[in-house]
Amino acid sequence: MQFKLLFHRSKKPVVFYFKGGEMDKKEIEHLAELSKLEFSEEELESFAGEFKSLLELADIVKNAEIGGEISYKSVDMNNLREDEPKESAPVETLLENAPQVKNDCIVVPRIME
Repeated sequence: MQFKLLFHRSKKPVVFYFKGGEMDKKEIEHLAELSKLEFSEEELESFAGEFKSLLELADIVKNAEIGGEISYKSVDMNNLREDEPKESAPVETLLENAPQVKNDCIVVPRIME
């Protein structure tokens, strides 16, 4: 199974593959390490229960019988809401989870010469 998760601290999705069974605390610690996140013992225990519920739900959906014809509807491009400018979040909040910051910008590794 493939899961795309959004952790409340990172604000970015983390994709991982799970072979089945239960997510124990050790696997959640490994996932957090890959995601460069740190959690307290209480949060790890909480996540273990949440993952168990998610996996049970995914198993129900996976095994659900679908009857009838599946229809695919396209989005009506003439019936979209108008764009409305809104205030952005404060820069400090946006940069909170960045591994390295310089002059209010996120520092990333150079990939081109």
